[in-house]
Amino acid sequence: MTSIATVNSFGIRLGTFSPVSHAVLYLGDGQIAEAVGTGVRARPLAEVVDEEQMVVAFRVPGLVEADVEKMRDWAHSQVGTRYNTAGVLLNAPFVLNRRLCELPLIPSAVSAYCISGLATVQLGASRNDQFFCSQFVLEAYRQAGVPITDADPRWVSPADLLHMREGDVPSIAATQPLRYVGHLKYNPPPVLAADGPA
Repeated sequence: MTSIATVNSFGIRLGTFSPVSHAVLYLGDGQIAEAVGTGVRARPLAEVVDEEQMVVAFRVPGLVEADVEKMRDWAHSQVGTRYNTAGVLLNAPFVLNRRLCELPLIPSAVSAYCISGLATVQLGASRNDQFFCSQFVLEAYRQAGVPITDADPRWVSPADLLHMREGDVPSIAATQPLRYVGHLKYNPPPVLAADGPA
């Protein structure tokens, strides 16, 4: 089972200072599941690759087929579930404000307490009947009994997922780092010469 990070929303990338803005769950057989504005849907991976400028795949090491089946079944059962619009709107300022809790001189225990308190105030009570993209991916792993992080999925942005990869320094701790599988697509934006186009 693979998590895939993509670039599709300039607003989310700008608000979270991240090169990625979306996360999807690979289901196998060329299909993905994702939470978008219209709700949870399943569709071909090829469509995602065609639409995006960059698509990167990561894997949680050590999954067994039974874990994958649980995630796949759960993801299919959620198709049609409403998008967590309020959650994603609240997550953006939370990600920015959380940076105060993550300053280098703050001890990790104090930082964790700060983030937890800030989340309680800014994000309110937890609910799992609606999803935004990274929340959906994390909930799928949690439902299969192999959570990627102990943090509430509503706290985690696509940028946080990206930084849970091996060799990176995560903002939110992962139970085990994600393994980079590869870039499925990478088309950097064109660079214009200082004098403009020729």
